[in-house]
Amino acid sequence: MPRIPVCVVSLVLSLSGPALAGEVVYQFQTEEDPKAAANPGACQGAPFQSNVALSGIISVPERGLAEGRVELGAARHAGAALACLRITDRTFAEGSQADIYASFELPEGHFTAVGHCTAVSNAVPRAGVVLASCALKLTEFPAGYAGGSATSASVFNPLHLPGYSTGSLWTLRVFESMPAVAARAHGEAP
Repeated sequence: MPRIPVCVVSLVLSLSGPALAGEVVYQFQTEEDPKAAANPGACQGAPFQSNVALSGIISVPERGLAEGRVELGAARHAGAALACLRITDRTFAEGSQADIYASFELPEGHFTAVGHCTAVSNAVPRAGVVLASCALKLTEFPAGYAGGSATSASVFNPLHLPGYSTGSLWTLRVFESMPAVAARAHGEAP
């Protein structure tokens, strides 16, 4: 049976309108790649003992937004992702939390983040499919950045139910270091 991607939006945006100086936003999709099993040592950087490791691919759409709605279309590969989780509630009761350590290899560079995911539902679009929201603090990022956060709208299919994939829509909100902001304001390379 064909897998229907649940997470379909992804793109790298520049903020329009009022934004903070030196603020950069990345938006992309991650989807678990069953062919790319997580390296057993990949979660050693997590500040907790993980019991689930998910390797995935990062993609961005070939087409953009139309009135705030993402149009389905061809996506291009843009990197790799790893999520290491410590799940303590295997029922995924609404409101239950799991620790998460995530790593993103983007064209911009390597980003790592740590935080929590909260189960929103374990029955929509059907029983056994888990909707979650994750909030993480960036702990590693390319030179020139001072830090930031990563948030997601995620789907977890722990039972491998047909027609649903495990993946997330991520937003990384990153802030440039003050020297990089000042250099750009003076027309210099950061």
